[in-house]
Amino acid sequence: MNFSPYCLLALAGAAPALAQPTVSQILEKYTQALGGKAAWEKVTSRMMKGAVEIPDDNVTGTALVIQKAPGSFRMTMDIPGYGVVETVLDGGNGWEVNPDSGTHAMSKADLATAQRDHDFYREVRLQELYAKMEPAGEGKVNGRAVYVVEATPAGGSAEKLYFDAASGLLVKRDFERVTLEDGIVQYEMLLRDYRDVDGLQLPFTIEQRSPDNTMIFKFTEIRNNAPLADTAFAKPEK
Repeated sequence: MNFSPYCLLALAGAAPALAQPTVSQILEKYTQALGGKAAWEKVTSRMMKGAVEIPDDNVTGTALVIQKAPGSFRMTMDIPGYGVVETVLDGGNGWEVNPDSGTHAMSKADLATAQRDHDFYREVRLQELYAKMEPAGEGKVNGRAVYVVEATPAGGSAEKLYFDAASGLLVKRDFERVTLEDGIVQYEMLLRDYRDVDGLQLPFTIEQRSPDNTMIFKFTEIRNNAPLADTAFAKPEK
């Protein structure tokens, strides 16, 4: 049977588009791109040193992040002209410190959010940390094709996760947080400059944008299985 070129073009045009991967497929590719779950779970602590830039204020300070499995976390920023800002979790409790309000414990809702955000194995536990995850189409981040996943926690609003279609790595998060001062605040987080650290792929640059400001973390040193005492996550002094 013969087909004219016009028929062939019509058939080609009618070909169905490739279906978006399932959430499980996207997350499995992400896990493998990171280095694999087994390799990730061999790490029990991490230290990250670098700088934090605040472009709107033309200020650059220091940033130190330490983490210990399963849920201990401490981020310390020393910002010139402002002072020291800290976020601390010892697993079951959380505190925040800044020069304006001093040291204060996190609310129950803020603590639950922080525990989810700073779970040491978050990257390979996303389906456990979110009650519902659904595909949310395709898009572009910095000109690269991405698959979008909507992730909804048991408490709180949904966020969107953007995975690079080629590499599988997470390159963006959209989420909101509620503050007493500003109410609901929308955040955009960009993760880039992934590098190999002991067989794991980790982002060395993290940019967080909100309507009020932009903060860019540029890490120069990341150490896995860094020796960290539990006292490193003690409640900050007032």
